[in-house]
Amino acid sequence: MKYDFLIRGGHVVDPARGIDEVADVFIYNSKIVPAPETDDYEVDETVEAAGCYVFPGLIDFHTHLAYRASDFGLNPDLFTLPNGITSAVDAGSAGPGALEALIHESIAQSAITMRCFMNVASGGMVTEQYFENNDPALFDIKRMEYLFERYAEYILGFKVRIGKNFSKQLRLRPLEGAEALRDRFGLPVCVHVTLPEDPYDAIMPMLREGDILCHCYQKQGEYSILDEQDRVLPSVLEARERGVIFDGASGRRNHDLAVIRKCLDQGFCPDVISTDVVIPSVYRKSVFCLPYTMSEYLEAGMPMNDVIRAVTATPAHLMHMDGQIGTLAPGALADVAIMKLAERPVQFKDLMGNEMSGNHLFVPKMTIKAGQIAYRDIEFTF
Repeated sequence: MKYDFLIRGGHVVDPARGIDEVADVFIYNSKIVPAPETDDYEVDETVEAAGCYVFPGLIDFHTHLAYRASDFGLNPDLFTLPNGITSAVDAGSAGPGALEALIHESIAQSAITMRCFMNVASGGMVTEQYFENNDPALFDIKRMEYLFERYAEYILGFKVRIGKNFSKQLRLRPLEGAEALRDRFGLPVCVHVTLPEDPYDAIMPMLREGDILCHCYQKQGEYSILDEQDRVLPSVLEARERGVIFDGASGRRNHDLAVIRKCLDQGFCPDVISTDVVIPSVYRKSVFCLPYTMSEYLEAGMPMNDVIRAVTATPAHLMHMDGQIGTLAPGALADVAIMKLAERPVQFKDLMGNEMSGNHLFVPKMTIKAGQIAYRDIEFTF
């Protein structure tokens, strides 16, 4: 048998299988395949990965990829593949009025694997000049029914934003309305909370198993997931116990390094690490790209395996694609990210005025998507 690729001698980290060791990875056509039992085989190309990490293709679970359909939507493939990302989720860029266009123009035409959350507001997130109208009285149930009939495979659930900028006098009513949609359609809610006007002790009991709190480490305004003694709130811990998912979803101002470090010191790590990157933040501090955000969590004290799980196995599960993406198991799609963990001084900064010194940075060297080379550092050629 002649394999397409042998990735040889890299340090494979595959949390879905509990693998953390130097190992070889074989690819044939679009799939990861078992290693041959004998030395009697041929390979079209051997990629020498000694000194590098070999990860399953990364998954950025919170992005905005409504390219040319909003003033902040990124080109999906251009942003993702050079950064080792082979799958992504658009987190509510489009509401019912534009979701069909997002599916046809971005999701269906991209090389990466994409899914999305449907914004509860019909207009979705089109511009940063003003925000969507989250009034549940305006939810277009009929249009949602049509979209689920035609495109259910692409839609993971509902996205709603609450806080001073989004819900205003409605307070928690948009979240109540989103949870009612969950009851109707049987899909979870991804809730954006920034500048909340209500304490987390009021918000967390509303979330149920499978719901996602994104920007979980935000600290804008009066409330965060920490109490006055900087301890993680009991209501937050109880939510995790009943299956609520916590997504870092950094964003420009939607993460606070001080909150992250205090939470990690207490063992409260994110289930998911994602960027929430948009045109005004891509390749700029304080988000830059997913490998940069991963480096930030690593330096803040999150164990390597947990960091990689949060960008592979866990988001793959939330996308209902266990065993297909987010792993290097035989039979999975041949999505691979090869990276070096460079040792160099790094000064991480957020937009809240916090800084953190670090000494490591994940640097993408090669990305393989469905068995095809999608990116390769010119210095990582032969």
